[in-house]
Amino acid sequence: MNPGPNLLGASEARSEPEASEGGSARPPALRTPRYASEARSEPDASEGGSARPPARVRRAKVRGMRLLPGAAHFQVTELPAYPPSGAGEHLYVRVEKENANSDDVAFALARATRRPARDVGYAGRKDRSAIARQWFSIRLAAEADLAKLAAPAGGRLAVLEVGRHRNKLRLGHLAGNRFRLGLAGGDAAALAALRAALDRLTQCGVENRFGAQRFGDRGANLAVARAWGSGDAARAAALCIDPAGAWRPDDPLPDEFRPGLFGRVVGALRRAPAEPERALRAAGPRLAKLLASAAQSAVFNAVLDARREAGLLHRARPGDVLRRAGGGLFRASPEDAADATARAAPGRLELFATGPLPGEDVQAEELEWSAPAGVDWAWFGARSPLASPGTRRELVAPFLEPPALELEGGIVWLSFALPPGSYATEVLTQCGVEGSRIMSSGS
Repeated sequence: MNPGPNLLGASEARSEPEASEGGSARPPALRTPRYASEARSEPDASEGGSARPPARVRRAKVRGMRLLPGAAHFQVTELPAYPPSGAGEHLYVRVEKENANSDDVAFALARATRRPARDVGYAGRKDRSAIARQWFSIRLAAEADLAKLAAPAGGRLAVLEVGRHRNKLRLGHLAGNRFRLGLAGGDAAALAALRAALDRLTQCGVENRFGAQRFGDRGANLAVARAWGSGDAARAAALCIDPAGAWRPDDPLPDEFRPGLFGRVVGALRRAPAEPERALRAAGPRLAKLLASAAQSAVFNAVLDARREAGLLHRARPGDVLRRAGGGLFRASPEDAADATARAAPGRLELFATGPLPGEDVQAEELEWSAPAGVDWAWFGARSPLASPGTRRELVAPFLEPPALELEGGIVWLSFALPPGSYATEVLTQCGVEGSRIMSSGS
């Protein structure tokens, strides 16, 4: 089918987000990022000066416009950081998955190729309730074994292409993600409002919040993280069994098979019901990383909200941690803060203020801002089950590919690309699209 007309049209009047000054306390020294993908930089900071702060972003409701249900209307294609070279000990497999999360696919690949789960890697977790195309790597795997690949229960899985490469895929080893979302409803006025909202986000960037998927189905990942981080392993294990919190230690364990990381906890409890800490650790480091990322993401969202309310999303102050587009982290100095603010402004987006995914470094101002998250930063210390060195994340994300609207068979298709880790559902939310669903995700 030929695509319909591009409905985005010429750029319209663009609003600019406000940036107001904040405190000027200098945070502690930076930790060196672990991966090159973490070593981008964004400068966000400037003191007040005489420059007029941009206007605060307004969120208007796009009445009647909604995201259509079903995986077919939420499509995501991973943009790899590099193609497989054709040689190496890691088998690279590009798959299309539907109604399955990335960890479930990783386990399915491990079973099919008879390799331990630790030998399977991927660059990013993709939504369960979507049609997603992404790469996986499997160390020392034989391509012929892919004939035995079975889709996770209730899902669909297809191999699109294979290759070989010398290194394992790790989280963050991607250039970004391209999205294609099916929308319906609304009238000409709603479509015009959507165009204006997308134009504003193109100018100002997308607030880089973590979507609800990050926290698991009904927030289960964050709930388990809070329990385990605070030292209540029994409560954490109980929430793995029943995220709704109804299960009690004197209740029988469920008999049915549970897939995924929580299923591993349940399996370990069947073998040793009185050892919840051991059961949680039996799920391996992936569970600990998943839970830590949920807790860190709650902190980041709270800090982003605080900076937005203070007008600091596009403003750099001396001591703020910034990131250049495609570059590394640095601190704004009193001498370069004004220039950094100009470069972080809407319409330029060359530098970005960052927020914490907390770990070893603690900044008092951000610690105070994050209080609504209900997360103790001590949970990420070296001796905690959620131990993490931490990193930084941009508060605002630019589009990698500008949004486009096409009308096809009565559906308005919205397409755009975002940097790694940015959420398409946040674009919909910030455009005011009604019914922006919270997709079930085990990732």
